[in-house]
This record gives sequence, structure tokens and C-alpha cells, in this order.
Amino acid sequence: MTPKISIVIGTFNRPHVIQKLLKQLSEIPKPISMEVLVFDQSDKKNQEILKTLFPKKPNFKLYCLNKPNTCLYMNLGWKKANAGIVLYLDDDVEITYKTISGHIEAYNHSNINGVAGRVINDNEIVNENAKEVGKIKWFGSVFSKNFSSLNKSYVDFPYGCNMSFRKKILNEIGGFDEKLKGPIYSFNEIDLSCRIIKKYPNSLLFQPDALVYHKRYPTGGTRQYDKKTLLLNISFNYGYFLAKNYNVLENLIFLVRRLPYQILKERGDIINIFRGFAYGKCLHKKSKG
Repeated sequence: MTPKISIVIGTFNRPHVIQKLLKQLSEIPKPISMEVLVFDQSDKKNQEILKTLFPKKPNFKLYCLNKPNTCLYMNLGWKKANAGIVLYLDDDVEITYKTISGHIEAYNHSNINGVAGRVINDNEIVNENAKEVGKIKWFGSVFSKNFSSLNKSYVDFPYGCNMSFRKKILNEIGGFDEKLKGPIYSFNEIDLSCRIIKKYPNSLLFQPDALVYHKRYPTGGTRQYDKKTLLLNISFNYGYFLAKNYNVLENLIFLVRRLPYQILKERGDIINIFRGFAYGKCLHKKSKG
């Protein structure tokens, strides 16, 4: 029987953290036709630990990768998925009894191509009344998140720890961009979503019922990167995203809006943002030529 939803989870060196989520998924009170695909990018020691903890169920599948690559495992996830809906969860979230069904129900509307679930981070000030959720302003100059809101709305991008898409849309758009440098943080979902809504406006929905509690554990995840590499790659990805998703006029509007902030607050990132931007424009030129 074809599952209604495929749940894709990536993990890195925290087998006991993901075990809690896997236990929750295997004990959902209301049975849901689903499959769970886990991509373990850990070192050999932690991969062996997870193998011993992994649920012995036919709809739970474990894949071991040689090295961490967020966009790679996400693309492998939708390509291996048997369901028409692909849900991405971080390994350090806790779900509720409505999380999975909240994602599924949103797709009863044929215009919906993706769903942003609600996220409450540990130690975060919850803003239930926020009106602007997951918005991109001034052609990438400003990003409004506010994923703890209770207001259902269309969004420009989801929170990567709790998001779903139609598999056919991921296939049509080409999935996640593996040219992004790790650690990617939010640019994988922002870039993908930007491409989706350009083609299908108002097709990404923020669904508050699809709630997760994001624990944000202090170890594992993307923390194999040193701080310098982390900051360099984030700013590079920012420039690359701007170059590939907006035209020159839009880039100029972005520059006018963003430059004062960048000079005052994050001057050290300017050169690397430009490097990513130049890289993106060069690739775009080659693809057209």
C-alpha cells in the first residue's frame, strides 16, 4: 500500500536524540499511512549505535552516508520517497498528535505545493499574534520568520526543521541546490521555496496545527564546522542565493536597502557575499550560453 506521507530525517552524531523522535513516530496514536526515511551522516561509531536503536518496522528505513551534506540527503529523501507528500523533520524536534495530520490535511487544497509547519524553539519568545510569517522582503534584503505564530497564511519560505512539499513539485523544480555550501542553515529551504513561488504564487501555506518543538541540542547537527568556516559559508550562500533568484534591477534595489545595515552590523561578510554573488551570476551566464 502506498503511504500518504514520507518523512525524511537527517541526523549527525546524535543517535540518542533522534531515537526520541523515532519513538514518537512509531507510537502515533491515530494510525497514519506513512514511511520514515532516515539518513545518517554520522561517523562509523554513531552509525553503529543508531543501527541498534532503529525501529524494526518495514516502513522505517535507515540509510548511511559517508559524509554530511544537507541538500544531498534531502534530495535522496524525495527521490526515494514512495508518497506524494514529503515531510522534512530535524532529528531534534518533538512532534504533537496533530503534526503529521496537519501537514497531510493542508494538501486537500490542490493549489498547495508546500507546507510550513509551526515551530517553537527552546528558550524562544513565542509570538502567537505575528502576522508576517516566512516572508522575503526587498528581494532578499530582509527575512521575516515568526514561525511560532498561530496565524495561518501563505509564506515565501518555511522553517527547515518542519516543512513538507509535494514530491512532483520537488521533481519539477529540481529539488534542493547541492551547490550551496555547508552548513547551509536556512538557504536550502529559502532557495527552493523562492523557485516554487515564482512559478506557483501563493502555493506555500503556513499551517499552525503542524507544530513541532525544536530542542536545538548543543551538540551534533552542523557543528562539525569551525566558526570561521560557518560564517564564511553562510555569507557565500547568501550572495549565491541573491544572484540566482533575482535579476540585476532587483539586485540593485536589494543593495540600496541592505548596504547600510551590512556596513554597520556585518561589514566583515561583504566580501564573501560578493564572492557568492559573482559565482551565482557566472553559473547563470554559463547555463544561458
